[in-house]
Amino acid sequence: MFKSSLVKGICIACITLTAYSQKTTDPLFTIDNEPVFADEFLAIYQKNREIGQQIDPKSPEEYLRMYIDFKLKVREARAQGLDTLENFQNEFRSYRASLAKPYFTDNTVNESLIREAYERMQKDIRAGHIMLELPQNAAPSDTLRVYNEIMKIRQDILSGKTNFEDAARRLSKDTYSAQQGGDLGFFTVFNMVYPFESAAYNTPIGQLSMPVRTQFGYHLIKKYEERPARGQVEVAHIMIAVDPKSDSATIAEAEKKIYEIFERIKSFESFEALARQYSDDKASGRNGGKLPPFGINVMVREFEDKAFSLTVPSTYTEPFRTQYGFHIIQLIKRYPIPSFEEARKELEVKVQRDGRSNLSKEAVLARFKRENNYVEYPKNIQAIVKFLKPEYLKNEWTPENYNRKMNKPVFTYAGNTFRQSDLIDFMLLNQAQDAKSETLEREVWKNFNRFKESYIFSYEDSRLEEKYPEFRYLVNEYRDGILLFEIMEKEVWGKALRDSAGLMEFFNKHKQFYQWNERMNATIVKVTTDAVAKQVEKDLRRRIPIDTIAARANKINPLEVSFERGLFEKGTHPIADMVWGRNGIYRLPDKEDGRTVIVDILKYLPAGPKTFEETRGAVITDYQNYLEQKWLEYLRARYLVTLNQEVFQSIVNQL
Repeated sequence: MFKSSLVKGICIACITLTAYSQKTTDPLFTIDNEPVFADEFLAIYQKNREIGQQIDPKSPEEYLRMYIDFKLKVREARAQGLDTLENFQNEFRSYRASLAKPYFTDNTVNESLIREAYERMQKDIRAGHIMLELPQNAAPSDTLRVYNEIMKIRQDILSGKTNFEDAARRLSKDTYSAQQGGDLGFFTVFNMVYPFESAAYNTPIGQLSMPVRTQFGYHLIKKYEERPARGQVEVAHIMIAVDPKSDSATIAEAEKKIYEIFERIKSFESFEALARQYSDDKASGRNGGKLPPFGINVMVREFEDKAFSLTVPSTYTEPFRTQYGFHIIQLIKRYPIPSFEEARKELEVKVQRDGRSNLSKEAVLARFKRENNYVEYPKNIQAIVKFLKPEYLKNEWTPENYNRKMNKPVFTYAGNTFRQSDLIDFMLLNQAQDAKSETLEREVWKNFNRFKESYIFSYEDSRLEEKYPEFRYLVNEYRDGILLFEIMEKEVWGKALRDSAGLMEFFNKHKQFYQWNERMNATIVKVTTDAVAKQVEKDLRRRIPIDTIAARANKINPLEVSFERGLFEKGTHPIADMVWGRNGIYRLPDKEDGRTVIVDILKYLPAGPKTFEETRGAVITDYQNYLEQKWLEYLRARYLVTLNQEVFQSIVNQL
């Protein structure tokens, strides 16, 4: 219970912690000379006061006592080594990583990307491209070479030496689009990688972009046209499958079949029934031909164009052919572009999954570099290329004495200098499992970028508690909360469940606290209509079982008769209390929530002791509380707690 409520409460703490982050950091109390600081207590007290002031308000003195007990339990958990267990370490690391994530995200960039994506949702773009391949972690020399090559192509197109379509067919490494002269057809936001998408949306119609770098290489993009976005469409279809390599007789037979179906649709036969009976797309056919809603670039182009040509629900296309066979499409519903607020959540998810989320990371990385005087030394990095041997690409390189030979800096950050030998260490550490590039130069630069980013983010992560007091509070609360859960499970909750003899002994010693009040054995029946109520009352007087009565009455209206029966303790049920003291069958004079209430009172049971099984849950809870109090007495005796009364009084004065 504590662990789950702790996780829910953490977020609320964020609201209040910042206001107290600059308060005193004097020790409030010590446990065996280990300090617990005033600012931590103040933040936790403020959070819990706001959460619980309407339910169970506590004075500062009361909460201090609870907080000391809490810290004693955590101290004991650490003394027992629970914080060293693998399960604890894994869980804590996971919690801390989730808490740290917002500190490595630029929310301004994210918000801008979400709004940009929504604006681009309003338009579909038709463009073509020419692509020259370049690995994502290419060396600077390779990058420059490919850039110059694609700039030469661009200059030739602009000067009229060649046209875009011919150049695409001859030179583009995207062989599929090259066959169409580079034409990619229409696409919209999230259909392409982000740099390509941005260039396509930002290039004027009819113009040629500057070279655009993606993870695939360099691109030239020619923008042909824009149109209002198609949004999404939901359709059903009937398909008669035809292999593209089929002979003319087979194709003609399939075409004849689809037109026979078409004539039956025109004669008002059910589209759904015909799809179930005849469609070769069995997956959709079982559902009456219905397909999930889709936007552009999901279906083959002919199918997409026909689907979006329909504007009135229930209308349908004439038969047409795609590479899969012949189709008839019926429109179910058109989905226009949603409002920004409607689309926001989906856009947030897509932005995080898309490569554009790296822009947030890059913005944070750039800020860290500015704040910590980052300096890079390209010549010294390039020198490692000459030092490496070709064996590195085969995972067989074992250099000697490189610490003395390769001692020049590759980058400095926050006053720390990282040298060539440090980068080589990193490369050797990843040599066996690392995917290799074609050249040593690419390997060096790829590993350098990974090395610097890994260090910078690790360094900043290690300083979060120091830089952000509110983060330190949250981390400490998570850590202590997990430890508290584990030690309570071991010393209290689990012990009470395992100690069956102790549990029974506790029950026998405290039987006077587990007593029944006077009870009524009765059946409470509620009936919707007056006519049925009369019949139900008559049947009850004839001693027909209530199950039989209800089953018969509920055949027509399943909600006609409801009932509850059993032992009702005095003071625990309002209807039982209304008829207390009566016997036999009694109909309440007034209806309850518009329903007639009939009570069949069989007998009364006098007050008396509960059996163990009748009160097992309450006994376990009480036994757990008993064990916890005994354990706390042990902890208070074991550990010396010293309160700084002056500091505590200063906290009270602030509240």
